[in-house]
Amino acid sequence: MTRENLNLHGINFLVADANAYFCMISQSILRSFGATKIYEARNAMDVRRALVEQRIDFLLCDSMLPPSGGLELTRTIRWSANSEYRTIPILILTSDTRLNTIAMARDSGANMVVAKPVSVSGLYNRIAWVAFHPRSFVDSPTYFGPDRRFKIEGFPTGVGRRKGDKEFSVGEEDGPALAQDDIDSLLNLARKA
Repeated sequence: MTRENLNLHGINFLVADANAYFCMISQSILRSFGATKIYEARNAMDVRRALVEQRIDFLLCDSMLPPSGGLELTRTIRWSANSEYRTIPILILTSDTRLNTIAMARDSGANMVVAKPVSVSGLYNRIAWVAFHPRSFVDSPTYFGPDRRFKIEGFPTGVGRRKGDKEFSVGEEDGPALAQDDIDSLLNLARKA
């Protein structure tokens, strides 16, 4: 995918971060992709105001956005059943890229997580992924947001948990597994390379 495939002209962005310098950098990056309408918010109240007053198509939100963080704001947006912005694409921006932080962002309803400091290619790739590979939204008693599964490699019991999941059957074993000597020789080759 080349940069020419993604032109953000006409897409309204909202960059939500308490740091004015980071907002300026984000705006520069988005403008390099063709975005012309970029709004800023310094806290959750500013985000809510912008969502009411402007047409926002895409939200980039810092995980530490005051007062209670971007994950809580994302959860609030997703659970507002009457909101027209319930399904807005949300990228969480964070300098904490530990697995549990990413899992919490995913579980709050974020479409993607982008590591800070943001690189041009990193932001481009995440925006392009959301634009070209949209995931359906899941509405359950405990979660509303984009499907948290990126790919299906089969279901543990052969049947998925959602109505739209098709039955998946695992074929019969078609021969013996590798002998231990074969495994050892493959590992030895990998170690030497």
